[in-house]
Amino acid sequence: MISCTQSDDQREFEKQAISLPENFTQTDNNGQIVDNNTDPDDWRIAPFFQGFVYMDEPPFPNALLSNQRLTINFFVTDTGALSGFRVLALYDRTTVKPVSPDMTVYSSLNTISLDPLDIAQFPQNPVGLYRIIIEDDRGNIISYGDIKIE
Repeated sequence: MISCTQSDDQREFEKQAISLPENFTQTDNNGQIVDNNTDPDDWRIAPFFQGFVYMDEPPFPNALLSNQRLTINFFVTDTGALSGFRVLALYDRTTVKPVSPDMTVYSSLNTISLDPLDIAQFPQNPVGLYRIIIEDDRGNIISYGDIKIE
């Protein structure tokens, strides 16, 4: 019964993850939230990964310029629960693009640095709000959130 509930919770989380971006948590260049401007939907950890994966700060900077890099930090406490991950950008409910290579997970701090031009659907005009999804090497969504490129 517990695993059924956890599976249902994970499916609901993943359903929310593939919705279009609406808001974003604004952060400065050091990862500090600006003026309490947060989106409570951003950067939650999926039920399958709670207790194993943590995000102490949202990605930064957010919003970012096209000549900056987005930094995403997360901690993994048990690499048995998670061996690899990748980052995707969701443009609509059917268009998803990998924006990072498949990466190995470390049982400590894991840092992802992304170029906004790789995130943007149209790099010649990157301005917009984008849904970023972090998934494991089996396709399970770990976390998601929205970033803005100005």
